[in-house]
Amino acid sequence: MDSRFAPAVIQVARAEATPQPYGKVNDKFFEPGAEKGLRFGWKRLKEYFEVAGKWTDAHWRMPGYLDGVKRNNKRVPQPGTSGVNWCGIFATWVWIKAGVPGVSWGFPGVKGPNVKKVAGYKGIGLGDIAVLNGALVHHCIVSDIKGDTGKGTTQIETINGNSLYQGITIKSIILQEINCYYTIEDKFFDMLKAQYGQ
Repeated sequence: MDSRFAPAVIQVARAEATPQPYGKVNDKFFEPGAEKGLRFGWKRLKEYFEVAGKWTDAHWRMPGYLDGVKRNNKRVPQPGTSGVNWCGIFATWVWIKAGVPGVSWGFPGVKGPNVKKVAGYKGIGLGDIAVLNGALVHHCIVSDIKGDTGKGTTQIETINGNSLYQGITIKSIILQEINCYYTIEDKFFDMLKAQYGQ
């Protein structure tokens, strides 16, 4: 991750995972002071879709879409699946809020002029978006690395949207669980940094 953005990415992601263990959006609790059955933090989840996915009022008028973010234990409809998994949308929202320029969620994948997708885990850094192995593609923010990233057993702390109870959780994984990752690579900035230092 570009060193200009990594600290802000982690700060934004950690703030969304507070209060722990389920964060600012989850199905464990209901929205306080509202009608029963509304997801805790549903307006924030709606914002993730609007900011990262560039969704507009036209999207929310489609049948089931608004209920997919608003109602506890629901998902935005997606043909052939149980609904939209919003982990990548969340991670992209975090990048945007942290000031990473020009990025958006591409349904699927992170898009942007300086976005680079890297196979495997070698070179992964703080603030990058890891994509985990498994039947379901899961995206998460890398918030801490304990050890050498050249070794597959290194512990990685991740901040995960659409996690337990469709919440925002902090989890520990090992590098070998990472299939690929997204990072920011600004060649012009890297050249200036190499030439003039930080």
